[in-house]
Amino acid sequence: MRLPDGVCLFASVCNTTANAAPISLWLARGESEYLVDLSALLSRPGDTGLTGLAWHDGTLYAAVQSASEPRIIMLNGRLEPLGAMTAPAFADLHSLLAMDGVLLAAATGTQSLLRLNLADRAVTPLCQSPENIHLNSACYDGESLLICYHRRSAEDRRLAAGGVMDVATRRILLHDLGLPHSLMPYGDGCLVLDSVGARVICFDRAGPKVQQTLDGFLRGATRAGNSLFVASSTLRYISRSNPKASPVRNLWDLMTERVRIFELDAATLDVRTESAPVIPGFEIYELLAVPGDLIDPPAERLLQPDRNAVAHLFYDAAKRAAAAQNG
Repeated sequence: MRLPDGVCLFASVCNTTANAAPISLWLARGESEYLVDLSALLSRPGDTGLTGLAWHDGTLYAAVQSASEPRIIMLNGRLEPLGAMTAPAFADLHSLLAMDGVLLAAATGTQSLLRLNLADRAVTPLCQSPENIHLNSACYDGESLLICYHRRSAEDRRLAAGGVMDVATRRILLHDLGLPHSLMPYGDGCLVLDSVGARVICFDRAGPKVQQTLDGFLRGATRAGNSLFVASSTLRYISRSNPKASPVRNLWDLMTERVRIFELDAATLDVRTESAPVIPGFEIYELLAVPGDLIDPPAERLLQPDRNAVAHLFYDAAKRAAAAQNG
């Protein structure tokens, strides 16, 4: 991967194993990539990675995926911890969006969207669906609040269709998307990822304006200048809910299936580059581009990723899970 000059790109890794969670924040600049050592912050029982990322006023906000204590950790430009935000309303946190001194946070566990005031940390519910939907991201289109969602399917999660809805009018702006994610403001409209359909869609209230089809499970997008970065994940071979390797697949074969990051032209969505980052998992949740001069971590907070070392993490997790299962 070769990033444009002056860009630092972050990626959050979700649904990973407990022993990989402390290094579930990836960053790249220039031609180098690193894993951030967050072992002091992500070592509690139930921590299984990170989901939403946001940058505001010199602070990086990252939503912790945790079965026991969902929270939002805060890091400064040196990637040093500034504390954490917790609230009873936090339930299975997904995407974050920073704007005008607040964070929009998707509390997917309660089908809710929350407004977090960054000055006093007050949490206010913005909306909650009475239906059992997977509300994972939101943004404003002018004064209108939009949410990205899909309906939960007990039969097959890959078949769960969703779209983008205007909360006030309940008008569906886009529909029949496969597990869509990563709704965000984009130019004079918005952008969303049709995750299962592998489509990047720029749209406004009249409908799609520009589309691009990639491959993989798309989730995580961010813009930096005239580049748009989109993450493509593999299937959930080894995860927080299934830490064992499939008996019909060799763990080492799984490691050859790469998570990828595409760089697209921000206007045309034409593909410029494709790269395979070394991450401690099989799923990227979010991408976030930050001006490079704002990020200056000391060397001891950064780890050089190594594919063999990452593979051994999952091998160890699989052995532990098998031992626990066999008593």
